[in-house]
Amino acid sequence: MIFPSEEWCEAAARALHKDPAVQAALADFGAVVAGVVIEKGDGLASDFCVLARVVPGKPPQLSFPEDEDELEELSPDYIAWASHALCKQLLRAALAGERADPLKAILERRMRLKGDLSRIVRQAGRHEGAGRDAIRSLPTELLGR
Repeated sequence: MIFPSEEWCEAAARALHKDPAVQAALADFGAVVAGVVIEKGDGLASDFCVLARVVPGKPPQLSFPEDEDELEELSPDYIAWASHALCKQLLRAALAGERADPLKAILERRMRLKGDLSRIVRQAGRHEGAGRDAIRSLPTELLGR
């Protein structure tokens, strides 16, 4: 499956939902609506947007807004903007079983975030590595270099 694509995101959501460590993290974090904008470039012809509505214990609901304006109109709790190159770097690390650290990318300002960063920071250390094996299980083809 090609990353990023609707097919890949839906498969990732299903795999993550089955992961007990992810379910434990969601139980601690609580329900959340989060969007991601993967910015065009590095083999990606246009921005790719995904919105996830996540409730602990229930399958996530995904939608794919046309652009970041439509995503913002949906008023998610969080929106992250990241370059396609950064997303591939983080995904390559996860696929290799290494620590992919999006929080570090946010703190280093390589990724922008709109939402309550303190809520994320409080939970990040408690659930490090949650979902890594689920992501590693996905057949993934990366666009671009």
